[in-house]
Amino acid sequence: MRRTSGPKPRESEYLDAAIERLEHDAALIARADAEIAAVSSQEPLFAQSLRAPQSPPHHCEGPFVEHHVRRILVVLYAIAAGKLHLRDIEEFKRLKGYEEEIQELEERIKENIALFECFALVHDAAKWATLSFTSLERSRGRQMGFDTEAMAHWHDIGASERAKMRSRYLELYDAFASDRPQEPDRALQQEFFLLYGIQCHYPGHDRMIHAPLYHGLLHRVCEAHRLTDRDAALLEDMIGSHMDVNLAFAPKPNPAAIDRFVNLAETRGYDSDDFLDLLQGCVLLDMTFGSARRSEGMMWHDHTPVANFLRAEHDYAPWKRQEKAARRAEEKKRERNRHFREAGLDGVALMEVLRMEAGPRFGKALAIVHAAVLGEAPWPASMPADMREEIEKRAGKFYELTFEKGDDSD
Repeated sequence: MRRTSGPKPRESEYLDAAIERLEHDAALIARADAEIAAVSSQEPLFAQSLRAPQSPPHHCEGPFVEHHVRRILVVLYAIAAGKLHLRDIEEFKRLKGYEEEIQELEERIKENIALFECFALVHDAAKWATLSFTSLERSRGRQMGFDTEAMAHWHDIGASERAKMRSRYLELYDAFASDRPQEPDRALQQEFFLLYGIQCHYPGHDRMIHAPLYHGLLHRVCEAHRLTDRDAALLEDMIGSHMDVNLAFAPKPNPAAIDRFVNLAETRGYDSDDFLDLLQGCVLLDMTFGSARRSEGMMWHDHTPVANFLRAEHDYAPWKRQEKAARRAEEKKRERNRHFREAGLDGVALMEVLRMEAGPRFGKALAIVHAAVLGEAPWPASMPADMREEIEKRAGKFYELTFEKGDDSD
């Protein structure tokens, strides 16, 4: 007889290992590349933005914005396909007391794949126009003049200077790369930085989403992804705020910053809890998974902005966390009961299997069976073999439904 003891918890993996695994998933990469190619063919402004250079130490995933966008899309599609579960990430597992918030964050991303897809595509589109440079002391880049004047960021004449310097940088990098055709992009980026010491900056690129040029790009991309005008307006505020969010929670939990984003949501007419959830998704995709850091010769990924955001939200309104927990528990109970019905483990179905009538005795038997299915109690030794075999078969269906939902951690 086949014995069913309940779903086994998945093994955890560290953040860096999870990203490395996804970067070798050909199907995910192909889907991301297809999406980038499709939008590039329709939107020259987007295609141009992919060539905006990026540099260590904050963007070591590759030498251009295209690498950043691709990384976000790969992770997004992995979450959608069930190839990545946030609660399996060791760094998130160690956030004791925030297990439900992490699961809710994953569910919110799954519910809004198209929204986050458009975020990935457009959130850094203005980096091309706002690109400027600084160079390390005594570096070749400093000797070559790769230092944008401060005022060039704030007046129109500076745009010409920035454009010329951008062209010089791209020519320099392309020549460097052509001499090393066998080097991977990431290694090239690091070697180039070590040789020239040039750092890339994009002051105000987040706010540029409100400019007509990028506002139009966002709305066209949203329309192509069948999002509503309200979705586009929501995304515009998410993109316009994404650097503020990143800076607010990168160093430490900052409850005071929550008030700023709650006020923005209320001013725009959004549900503030939903808006915070979506901003947390942006931080997760953009900062934690989408941006590779480098320090002391090692490349790594930073989960702390997401962790700090979650802690700050709790400190800002601890009672809301209790309300959310109660709501999640009720939703979880309804979901579990639905799975019981679909698997043939609800009360009506089990009366036939157990050959019992409704009443207190059956209610007690039903509780024992459900506890055994959930792994909360042993199977009763007195249960006939044919009954147990039938119930275990149905339990297998219940576990499949549970795995599909991702609720296998209890």
